[in-house]
Amino acid sequence: MFGRRRRERRPAELSPDTLLRDRVIAGHTLLAQGRTGEAEQTLIEALPLLNDIGPHTNAFLTLRLLGQCARTTGRLDTARAYYSRALDVAEALGDPDLAGAAVSGMAFVELAADDLGRADEYFRQAVQLVRTLAPGPGRVAVLRNYADLLVRVGDARAATFYQEALDQPGVDAASRAAMLVALGRELHRRGRVAAGTERLRTGAALFAEAGVDSETYAALVTLAGLSRRTDPAVAADAFARAHDLACATLPPIDVRHHTEGFAARVRQVEAETERRAATGELPAVAPPAVLAASRMLGPDVVRSVTIGAPAMIGQRSLDEGVALTAAGRFDDAAAKLRMAEVMWSALGAAHVLPRVWVAQARLAARRGEPEAGRPLLEQARARAAALGDARTELAALTAHAESVVEAAQARPLGGELPEDLRLLDVVARASALAEFLAERGETPETADAPAAALCVRYNAFDLAEHYLRRAALAGGGEGQRASALAGLVTILARRGVGGADEIAALRERLAAMADSTPDPLVRAAAGGAVGRIAVAAGEWTEATWERLRDACAAYDELRAHPVGPDPHVEPPYLTAAEVAIRLGRFDDALALCESAPPFPVASAAPEAVRVVFVPGACGVYALTAVPGARVTGEVVSSAPGGPSPARCAAVVDAATALAGAASGAVVVSALGALYGTAVHRTADGATRPGVSLLPTASPLPPRPRTEASRRGAVLVDPTGDLSFAGTAGAHAAARWGTEPQPITPERLDAALSPGSVVHLAGRIVADDRRPERTTLLLPAPDGGPDGATGRIDIAGLAALPWTGTVVVLANSEGGVPAVLVRTLLAAGARAVVASATPVDGLTTAVLTTWLHDALTADDADLTATSVDEALAAVQRRLAAATGHELLTWAADQPGLCAEQLSLITDRAELKRPFAAAPFVTYG
Repeated sequence: MFGRRRRERRPAELSPDTLLRDRVIAGHTLLAQGRTGEAEQTLIEALPLLNDIGPHTNAFLTLRLLGQCARTTGRLDTARAYYSRALDVAEALGDPDLAGAAVSGMAFVELAADDLGRADEYFRQAVQLVRTLAPGPGRVAVLRNYADLLVRVGDARAATFYQEALDQPGVDAASRAAMLVALGRELHRRGRVAAGTERLRTGAALFAEAGVDSETYAALVTLAGLSRRTDPAVAADAFARAHDLACATLPPIDVRHHTEGFAARVRQVEAETERRAATGELPAVAPPAVLAASRMLGPDVVRSVTIGAPAMIGQRSLDEGVALTAAGRFDDAAAKLRMAEVMWSALGAAHVLPRVWVAQARLAARRGEPEAGRPLLEQARARAAALGDARTELAALTAHAESVVEAAQARPLGGELPEDLRLLDVVARASALAEFLAERGETPETADAPAAALCVRYNAFDLAEHYLRRAALAGGGEGQRASALAGLVTILARRGVGGADEIAALRERLAAMADSTPDPLVRAAAGGAVGRIAVAAGEWTEATWERLRDACAAYDELRAHPVGPDPHVEPPYLTAAEVAIRLGRFDDALALCESAPPFPVASAAPEAVRVVFVPGACGVYALTAVPGARVTGEVVSSAPGGPSPARCAAVVDAATALAGAASGAVVVSALGALYGTAVHRTADGATRPGVSLLPTASPLPPRPRTEASRRGAVLVDPTGDLSFAGTAGAHAAARWGTEPQPITPERLDAALSPGSVVHLAGRIVADDRRPERTTLLLPAPDGGPDGATGRIDIAGLAALPWTGTVVVLANSEGGVPAVLVRTLLAAGARAVVASATPVDGLTTAVLTTWLHDALTADDADLTATSVDEALAAVQRRLAAATGHELLTWAADQPGLCAEQLSLITDRAELKRPFAAAPFVTYG
């Protein structure tokens, strides 16, 4: 009946060694597949065999894999026991390689327990063990794992261990690429930018050769983010390659899911709503009397009351909320959108709610709170994607891209990536959805405009041109099209890649758009672009002036609107001022300079002679305003590199002569690209008595005189890798006889007193589109995930008692925007020391410690002139300093950690160890 079957070998006939080997292979395979529970059970069943075979490599592997299973599932004590037994086996075998692997496993358990100290001890033991062996994979793994830990704890030795692992023979390409990328990030974090960039480029190339798309993409994104400020060409190439890879590896759109599937799921949602209405399960929206009356009139009336009315209210509220957001009536919009959410939630309308969430997120972004809308956008995107609603998913992705590109971002901490690079995946998916909808005859909104802005940010101009051309053809209002066309023609003209015929056609089209509507967005975008093309062509005519003057008036309207100006429209003020100067309209030019961002300021009539340096497309100009006389103007330089210090000094010399011996007061401003340059000093960099520098063209309001208190206050946010802010703050506090304090509004208020010197080292988030939303980040008391727990905005800073203070803004994470300097001066600060561009942390620390040494050298009253004299002397000393002087400085700083000392040692080997330090004194 059953027949004879080929005899099978029974497990009992296999040797214990073979059985254990098979269990190890099975367990390892299951672990690799993520089936941890099955792997553990398989390996546990092999434990009795360990006693039979004694010390053996497979016994070690069994215990080590069991330790990994226990660690993965969070049973850390069990994991410790398994790894300990594995170490016993390794020692019995006398195998340092296996012992190093066991000790590394113990280190990973302590990492899981967040005991970094014990993890470090175990890794050091593992390194000592594997160094007794011949070079091989075991040594590489231990060295790499220890380097990863050192990166996590911010230890400068990480780079050394990565390099030692890379120097081992026989390292496979994937491991080498991964370590090169990790080493590149670490070198960037330590300030060794060129070496870090080279490692990143090599790692990305190795990943690409291996065909590992995900790792190649991650390496390219890292390279683009870290080299953007230091090597724009490398960043642009890496960005473009990462963009193309993101698009190429994107899964194709599931047509059925987004067509028949979406329609079917909507019918299911609506059917469920109908069922709940029929059974009385829907929440009552209408008054009880209305419901009772409707039941007497039949089921159709009941349905209209229970479903139709809430749906109508919900849709109308959603539409009105969107319109009110665009109109800048944010509180009313919030109420309408909340009503829409309530109505659609009551109906269980899962297919409509994502649209409400997108609208609420856009409202949050318009109010200057984009972070508050991000969870809503992710919720909307996920729900729409699950439903197959391509249009709403695209809307969520577009709103996300807009919120990241348009909002001001804190400069990332050392070695960290900018948030905007996370948009590459978003842009790829949004583009695919837009193309899918376009193929079906729909004209949805797209993420092309924010995508173009992102590409411009990374100098990927070919990609930017691609997205701007698409944005100009996409659906949307005339303002969006004008903005896209203006951006396109600007890129074509400035790069010289567009044909003359195409640029002429675009110019004519933009001029027609600007002339045909009162819409300020169209006039500012189109008119400004036409004016810039005319300036580039040397058309210094009244027509060009009128075009740009109207663009400025339109931009003023946008700035006055609660929503603010479009982020993709370039302010036209300085271009208009250049034309006005060329036409001899010097009073008009000065008025435009005073109106230019960061913001126009209404001030009393100035009593000093003013000199305003204005950068333009075809030169640099100077306006001189003498009280009671007409404004004069001149061309300072037509050279591409800008004016020489001697030429600027000659202009200021002439203004000083005009001021006369009686007052001698001269106020100098440098706008636009010249902001942050010391144009108020002499040709050899010396300070001029009676000549001060302001960050904007508008004069300051009168300020009361105050006596110097010779009191110091130090407020520091020392977050960030390799930040020397704490070192500089401690030195400044010692010089002024105080203690460093964390930055909070309360501590700032308490620290400020007339005449005090305030050393303020914090992270600044500059908002170029809405300067009034520029903020100072507050450090999180527990370190926080992003290093910050709150913000002080411009209004909050302006309300603090800065009268008579000398403020040293020692943030090394980025430059200080003009709006912040202007705010402190307008609030009464006597002088503000700041840099308009980023300066590395070590250079900033040395400069500010030497500056405080100079400011505390005697008891003389501090003025803007005396502070600038001290700053100029420190800058000369810094420029001439050698590595020996850097080491001498370090010897006087007792709080330096090993990581900082390592960076200082590296820098000291350079002939000139300090980067440029373009700090200036305003006031």
